[in-house]
Amino acid sequence: MNFIYNIKVKILSKEEVAPNIFLIKLLAPPIAQEALAGQFIHIKCSKDNYPLLRRPLSIHRIDKEKGEIFILFQAVGEGTKLLAGRSIEDDLDIMGPIGNGFNIYPESKKMVIIGGGIGVAPLLALGEESIRQGKEVQVLIGALKKELVIGEESFKILGAKVDVATDDGSYQYKGLVTDLLERIIKEGWLADQIFACGPKPMLKKISEIALQANIHYQVSMEERMACGIGACLGCVCKIKTKDKREYKVKYEYKRVCVDGPVFTGSEVVWND
Repeated sequence: MNFIYNIKVKILSKEEVAPNIFLIKLLAPPIAQEALAGQFIHIKCSKDNYPLLRRPLSIHRIDKEKGEIFILFQAVGEGTKLLAGRSIEDDLDIMGPIGNGFNIYPESKKMVIIGGGIGVAPLLALGEESIRQGKEVQVLIGALKKELVIGEESFKILGAKVDVATDDGSYQYKGLVTDLLERIIKEGWLADQIFACGPKPMLKKISEIALQANIHYQVSMEERMACGIGACLGCVCKIKTKDKREYKVKYEYKRVCVDGPVFTGSEVVWND
């Protein structure tokens, strides 16, 4: 495990970018220097000790030069609602960077990045790093409706090609974001790698598509966490492993917080 800082950081800005979805910029030089796309921070959301547990939030953007990181989150539970209520110049107690990030292969030239809903959160940093390395990036974003589409303009500013699918057809393609993936593959745009974060049914479907198209697939898993550092075993997921001696598939449970949150899509047991 990489070194995990436990520091107080200052809120530099806060913006509600969509209904109940907030973008917060933090001054956190030590974490910004060490963080990789796909890692997360563990945040104490309130000024007192309630709620007791921290909340894990993906690092949305990383600015190493300015020492800043961004988080993008939906205020749905007690902790995230308290966090959304914090003010600019407030200090936050955070731990990070935690977990394993995305692995961009040096030989890869084309990437597909897929975000479903708030699953866009860990993917902008990935897009920035991919484009910095000279990769061609296609981004697919899925949302319930137009008002909940997040990240589109940010990816376009990077130079990525972006397509959007909405369940109700209120913006761009009507249907599922996985339909868009199948369409671009049928049209002959074959990526070297696929990266995704979002609801499990979406991630499972992408895994099936990637396997059929023989495209390497990495997924950022979202699970409830307590300690966030691998001690409590409260965020395990079932993973397939190969026994090299017996030449057969075995199964084990890995901790999403420190063994993940990024896994190879083909190793996740989706039907468990």
